[in-house]
Amino acid sequence: MVSRRIILLLSSIIVSFTMLATFGLSACAPAAEPAPPAEEPAETAAVEPADSQWTIGFNNFADSHEFCYKVHEGIREAALEHGVELLYTESEMDGTRMISNTQVLIDQGADLIIDFNWIPEVGETMLQMAQEAGVELISMDTVYEDTYYFGVDGYKAGEVLAEYAESVIKDRWDGKVEALVGIYYVGGGDLVLDRVLGFKDYLKEKATGIDMPDEDMEFIFDAGADEQTLDARDTITDFLTANPGLNNVLVITHNDETGAGVFAGVELSGREDDVLLFSHGGDTPFHDHLRGGGGDVWVSSVAYAPETYGSQVIPMAIDILEGKDVPLFVFLDHFPLHEGNIDEYYPVQ
Repeated sequence: MVSRRIILLLSSIIVSFTMLATFGLSACAPAAEPAPPAEEPAETAAVEPADSQWTIGFNNFADSHEFCYKVHEGIREAALEHGVELLYTESEMDGTRMISNTQVLIDQGADLIIDFNWIPEVGETMLQMAQEAGVELISMDTVYEDTYYFGVDGYKAGEVLAEYAESVIKDRWDGKVEALVGIYYVGGGDLVLDRVLGFKDYLKEKATGIDMPDEDMEFIFDAGADEQTLDARDTITDFLTANPGLNNVLVITHNDETGAGVFAGVELSGREDDVLLFSHGGDTPFHDHLRGGGGDVWVSSVAYAPETYGSQVIPMAIDILEGKDVPLFVFLDHFPLHEGNIDEYYPVQ
């Protein structure tokens, strides 16, 4: 009989997938079919300070993605707080529109563009456009050469998550891991792969009392671009079916949506005692999971806290525009989110 928790989880997966139409980065991939380039003017923030000295453009990937929406709200609030005019565009997860929206923001007089783009291939074009127009650019969560970066340190986040996982593995499995499974969006490149590598490398090189498997028992699977939750469910189900004798399977995913799929597959396979799952993002899918009582399998997710992006990146942008010495790379602080601290960081409203 299918448990009520599985039914609730699958309902949550459908909601998450509808919001995604993607990956991910939390996290993060392009739509399958590009939409036509945006022709309408950029939308400005609801309230604009009359005496604004600087005009900042925010080129957002997609407000329909919850993570991006939270980042947008934080940037809007921070712009108002710091007295800068904010111009806004979004691409609806299409790289062509990211490029055309860059030109819209330049034409509307942006002094600096904050670019939240999850399609690395179009980044060079957008950066060249900004540089030719004399406009500064901050890339968020996707690295371009020769410009400022703000956001996730995927490798460090993986290490932070693994440090917490170390104690769990010792407690639950006496430190013995029989297989390591990494599931991530391969199209996201090295920046996304780093989330898996940071996790694995810490456990193999820095952790004490952990017996990690040899390379022939390390497995990497592609989460894909569009149906990551459902694909992850099928991937882990197939893996567990093909390996009925494995008892200590450690799984790391690049985002919470993929984690939700893995968790569903583990429960549907009846292998809850054989799997420990860790993910990146620390966002709503994981919050709902913990509060639904599933923390024994999906133990922790390293937080990216999208609601805090704005309060950090807007002051960074102002400092750049004022000619201050700003590091080329500014990273978020990451921390593991789990049953023991979720109410501290995200109290129930």
